[in-house]
Amino acid sequence: MTHELRFLERLRQHATSLLHLPLSAIGLYAERETPRDQYAFTLREPYPVVEARLHRLGFVRNLVSSLKFREYATPPETSVASWVRYPEGALASDQQLHLALFVGPNRETTDVYAHWEPSWIRHPIRHYRTTDVDAEAGIERARALFERAGIEYTVVPATERLTGGGDGS
Repeated sequence: MTHELRFLERLRQHATSLLHLPLSAIGLYAERETPRDQYAFTLREPYPVVEARLHRLGFVRNLVSSLKFREYATPPETSVASWVRYPEGALASDQQLHLALFVGPNRETTDVYAHWEPSWIRHPIRHYRTTDVDAEAGIERARALFERAGIEYTVVPATERLTGGGDGS
């Protein structure tokens, strides 16, 4: 099912790009920079494989998320997908674990950025205003989930991850 939603992901990315400028004129946004401190880990798998794993871990594609980008990457990069996990289910969770996926420099790895934040379903205003976004808690939760599932990851220094200077190791 995740591959069937890639079309919607591309549509979300296109629509978000078009909406950002008019929204920013009135103080709103449709695109946001993903801070460096939200980097959680790198998986030695291309993002389609990672997406299948996320689905099995209880994540759902987040098609209403703002478009994430790494402006500090050279050249700037846009995330390939946004995923979210609700610990008590979508309607009952006050918080959500949000992951943004970026293609690694060799296209065979996937960089995962994470943060813990108010659920956009239960607390849309707090969520949109980015109130109480916690990168450290998101990273800890993402790593714990992957470790419990036996999924290996590595933490790659930013110089290797963002410039393509390394092989992802």
